[in-house]
Amino acid sequence: MAAFDRNKIKELKNGKGFFIFNLEKIELDKIRKLVSQHYLEIIKNKYPALAQIALNKSMNRYHEISDKIEHSNCWPVRTRILPKEKSRDFLNLSFVKNLTNILGKFTVSDELNVGHEEIIWRIVRPNENKDVGLIHCDKWYWDLNENQIMPPDKERVKCWVSLWCEGQNGIQLYPGSQLKSFSYDSERRVSQGFGHEQKTPIFDSTAIKDKFVKIDCTPGTAVVFNDKLLHGGVTNRGSETRVSIEFVMCVNKSDFEVI
Repeated sequence: MAAFDRNKIKELKNGKGFFIFNLEKIELDKIRKLVSQHYLEIIKNKYPALAQIALNKSMNRYHEISDKIEHSNCWPVRTRILPKEKSRDFLNLSFVKNLTNILGKFTVSDELNVGHEEIIWRIVRPNENKDVGLIHCDKWYWDLNENQIMPPDKERVKCWVSLWCEGQNGIQLYPGSQLKSFSYDSERRVSQGFGHEQKTPIFDSTAIKDKFVKIDCTPGTAVVFNDKLLHGGVTNRGSETRVSIEFVMCVNKSDFEVI
């Protein structure tokens, strides 16, 4: 039986709403390899003339070739979900298994019904506001879209991992916001990220922008947070492309109760 870390669960539920830890370099390197292989497969398929150029550059230099790529059309979410075999390799990493010692046994969501666990990577070019999503709570997407059904005995927890990132050019969080209520609008639109029409939350965070904390996202930084926590990507002001990977853990509600 997993030895649940009640202090971290309390932090997720009633504290800051998140906790941070660092991956070992060997695991960071394994994830980078999995993601890079997938990225190169896509470029080779869609832009064969760029395949050798991309192969000679690390993913964090993607911005140096992105002017030759239809960026928004090339990288919808479905494209960036690791294939089944790579997803299984990812989920067998020690850091993922160790999360069960904190949260208890969990499954990973398949929100787009791809047929296996969704492990999604993201690329954000330097100084490209369009590459960064709006401030939101993940829960809002689940509430708005009826096709995304969560069993009543489950809770959702997100894990976001920095693969290539310079300092605070990664993710920002509003500590404790999982305990608050926020009003938001919604509209049905074709999501650039998801590649299909869905209800999307529209939230004006102007009045609370000073509440957010930018995390030092040195490569290998893992941020685990409550799906009710307000968060968003940071506009990348660094000199390299930011690459991250994320997944949603569906934990047993009984294990997630704070005692």
